[in-house]
Amino acid sequence: MPRSCQMRRMPMISPVNRRRIGMGAIIALAFSWGLAAGSYGIFPYPQLRALKNAIDGDDGSRDPSEYVGNPKAVEVGASDRQWNTRARTVIIGDSLAAHARLEEMFPGASVANRGVGGDTVQGAIERLPGILELQPERAIVFIGHNDILLDNPLDQILARFETLITRLQAAGVEPVLQAVLVCGENPACSPERRRSAIALNRQLALLARRKNIAFVDLNEELSGERGLKPGMTWDGIHLAARGNRVWRDAIAPYVLGYREPEKAIGREAESPR
Repeated sequence: MPRSCQMRRMPMISPVNRRRIGMGAIIALAFSWGLAAGSYGIFPYPQLRALKNAIDGDDGSRDPSEYVGNPKAVEVGASDRQWNTRARTVIIGDSLAAHARLEEMFPGASVANRGVGGDTVQGAIERLPGILELQPERAIVFIGHNDILLDNPLDQILARFETLITRLQAAGVEPVLQAVLVCGENPACSPERRRSAIALNRQLALLARRKNIAFVDLNEELSGERGLKPGMTWDGIHLAARGNRVWRDAIAPYVLGYREPEKAIGREAESPR
């Protein structure tokens, strides 16, 4: 057969080069998808944004140093120490507490807000030295929501709660432990996370009993089968006006001190499952 009629054979690509080409294509596709997600708001940008906002309580106006996972969150809390503030009651929390207008909820009361958006129970432990400089008599612990949204192990969350409570008691501060609110309609709130919050609250009720401290669970009033009720929240995570009023009324006895706090043990603690 004439040489001109012979079929030219394509050069063979080695398995190693095939893998390299394949990996390059995957990386290029992932990079392109990431750019498109950020530019056009396609999957998974809305889901990641919703999770960040749920954790931060961010409307775009907050100090970025408060974002979850940022070690500067401790510095945000430490900056309060320069004012030499003293308060009989302190609220230790995350964005649900940070959003509260305590001076309007409790005019004239000796209460300090130590809520930091995006904070976790471990973050509260790390901020505790500065909090104790308030020389409080009582601390309302309203935190743990971000631990649930971050899927932290329940035994780890519970152990950190116990550490926080123990250190408060060792400092002569009376803790008032609040149940975490079961999240509602929000892309960051899955049925699994709702179940985790419910399971954690059962253990927190038992912890409160063991430590002989008050336990305040607002879920019966604020939440339904699918978590926080629409009228009580503006995003399925944070409290709206009605929800804040319920919270205010529940903690008023502890903030104002007009009666001795009850050692309230939730019903779940009576018959743990």
